[in-house]
Amino acid sequence: MLDKLFFGALIVVFLLFVAYIWFNITLYFKRRKYAHIASPDLKPGPLWCLGHAFSLRSRIGPETCFTDVMKEISEELQSDNFVLFVLNINFLVVLDPDTPAKILTNHRTFLKMGGKKENMSYIDGNRVFGERGMVVEIGSDVWYHKRRVMDAAFHKNSLRDLLGQMEDISKKLSLYLSEQKQESMDIYPVFIKVALETICRCGFNLNDDIIFSKDTLLIEAFEHIFYATQLKFQCCLKFMLPWQYRKEKAILKKSVNIVRSSLKQRLNDKIESQKEDKDDIRDMLHYIISANFYQEKLDVEDVLDDFFVFVIAGTETTAIVMALVLFYMLKNPGVAAKVQAEVDEVYEDGDSLTLEKTNKLVYLEQCIKETLRIHPPAQATLRVNWNEDVTVDNLFIPKESYIMMSQEITQRKADIWPDPMKFDPDRFDPDAPRIKPFTYMPFMAGPRSCIGRHFAMLEMKVMISRLFRDFNFVDPNPKLQQIPMKTVVTAKPKDGVKIGFKGRDKTC
Repeated sequence: MLDKLFFGALIVVFLLFVAYIWFNITLYFKRRKYAHIASPDLKPGPLWCLGHAFSLRSRIGPETCFTDVMKEISEELQSDNFVLFVLNINFLVVLDPDTPAKILTNHRTFLKMGGKKENMSYIDGNRVFGERGMVVEIGSDVWYHKRRVMDAAFHKNSLRDLLGQMEDISKKLSLYLSEQKQESMDIYPVFIKVALETICRCGFNLNDDIIFSKDTLLIEAFEHIFYATQLKFQCCLKFMLPWQYRKEKAILKKSVNIVRSSLKQRLNDKIESQKEDKDDIRDMLHYIISANFYQEKLDVEDVLDDFFVFVIAGTETTAIVMALVLFYMLKNPGVAAKVQAEVDEVYEDGDSLTLEKTNKLVYLEQCIKETLRIHPPAQATLRVNWNEDVTVDNLFIPKESYIMMSQEITQRKADIWPDPMKFDPDRFDPDAPRIKPFTYMPFMAGPRSCIGRHFAMLEMKVMISRLFRDFNFVDPNPKLQQIPMKTVVTAKPKDGVKIGFKGRDKTC
């Protein structure tokens, strides 16, 4: 009996050894295809198959931005383009400013990873962004169809209809701040609530009082989803183990169900209202349903995937940028004074905004764009040439390369943007020299650029202009000149953004 067990164990060990050898041979021939591209040295040994996994792990800590590591490796290798090997995945990092333009515009060759491979499609078996959501979908005809019909929700006419709701929320924000007793506060969590209420009301006509509520079921659900999303990115391998983070996974499941069921009920009600010609509410869903979004290729769950992305991504990224704009206003009083004068002129004939008035907030928009240049919330993007070898600008890219490009690094290159860390809104002055395409892309670029960029810009202009109309701002920490950032899914202020404020003569 013992002999049989020993012999069986020996066979298992032998088969594992053969599999290990075969895996290494396969990796060797795959990695040879990248011999023409710079790469950090790999030492031969039993862990060679892991590639650069351990060295990356040692470089990337909880306080380290991923793009800082990429820039550091690029400087060590003295090359804008280099390759990193992690097991059987080959990451081709492209940091030169020209090649990404060819990659991002060729969306039929360079695709997304696809729903099944995306980290956030499902978390612990719970459908979050799904497999065919517009952000994660690989780039098939399904994506093309969804993108085309989704444009209706972000058309200029749609934004005109949503402006009134944004303005109501801006007045709530102003009232909320005027009721605060402390001399200074962290504005970032306030903007999270503002952005969440904006997307919920404008997208779904969900009129929950998020700004003034200390805790509601919906707010708590979103907070748990944000936390679980970050946790999975930070501890992706540990998160996959069934016995790890059991409490967090249980709360996540409950939170996803709360949010998706709320949105699904609203979606079904909206469909019925439009069928009966009783729908007079012009939110985003109205335009999407009017654009015949529901065809055989798509179902209600697919639509929920996309709006789930809008709510999650649109909330955090917009809040980050608004908070950072105020930070730079505090540090640049001259810039803040010009914004103040522009806002006063726009509001001179009344308390309300029109789309035409927001178009006159030119300098404020320059400040928002400059903030997005220095701190794009999404620091990098990824594409894969799944189907074929490709040559771009004399760079041979083997099939199934995971191509990483960083808009943050590009937007901070000194040869493109002189004195890149200086906050200078005049870079975006209408009379300034034309910006080279694909050197400024905080909303990404090409066919798969952010569909909600005009919505986000309008929202930020409405909220920030309202604050400048009603408040004067005070810097509670003049010594702090660069704001510390942390990166998980997005790059956000590590310690928040503290501001002091007091009401102006104009009433809220």
